[in-house]
Amino acid sequence: MPGRQGLPRQARLLTGPQFSRVFATRKARSNRFFTIHYAPAEFARLGMAVSRRVSNRAVVRNRIRRQIRESFRHQRTQLKTMDYVVVARPAAAGLTPPELRDALDQLWQRFSVDP
Repeated sequence: MPGRQGLPRQARLLTGPQFSRVFATRKARSNRFFTIHYAPAEFARLGMAVSRRVSNRAVVRNRIRRQIRESFRHQRTQLKTMDYVVVARPAAAGLTPPELRDALDQLWQRFSVDP
């Protein structure tokens, strides 16, 4: 698809060991809706964990994932070079897409290269 802007494969965490390495650092920042676990890396990469505990409905979980991915895609160039795993909390299921993006953008500011 010409002009399609997605998240390149090298900007994603894809395997269990990659996720485990981030969780093993035990460093995280959070708000009421999301927790972002992070670990140093060569460049900014994203992993997501949106479990059935957040919502039993797949459509709701997928909407949350889309917003996480889109928010990261827009913020990626301003973020410190780390691996990030965004874990959604159950309260995120009740938010609208703009509210999800606002909650995520507030958290991404904590990882911004510019103070």
